[in-house]
Amino acid sequence: MTAQRLVVFVDTNVIVYGATSADAPLVVSCKAIVRAIGAGRIEARTSVGVIEEVWHLELRGRPGGLDGTAAQAYALFTPLLPVTDAEVLAALSSPTSGLGANDRLHAATCAAHGIGTILSADAAFDAAPGLRRVDPRDGGAVDELVTR
Repeated sequence: MTAQRLVVFVDTNVIVYGATSADAPLVVSCKAIVRAIGAGRIEARTSVGVIEEVWHLELRGRPGGLDGTAAQAYALFTPLLPVTDAEVLAALSSPTSGLGANDRLHAATCAAHGIGTILSADAAFDAAPGLRRVDPRDGGAVDELVTR
């Protein structure tokens, strides 16, 4: 019997940091994560909402250097998880303080699709019930997600 691979949800910040040209430790980690997802070594999904956030930042031009990132992320993660009326209602009903509107939608999308792990540098997700956050800077935790 083969063990089922863990599926993780990838937050906007991982994609954005992974596309920037800085050499800060967080950026380096996110670049490695995006490469591992592309190589099929991390089973990852994201949503329409995340791609919209990436695209919004790309179109604003801040941070710079994101040209084409939304399209690349779409290609990497398609098919995208939908954000439906059910996820919006769950997010609106969420008692989780500390999470903004988009983050509540991400948490609700994870719950709707049975995803219990989110890759995110945003510590606010630590308060989301039923969701384990893996910080991209935590090499040991990220290594646990990698299929060898």
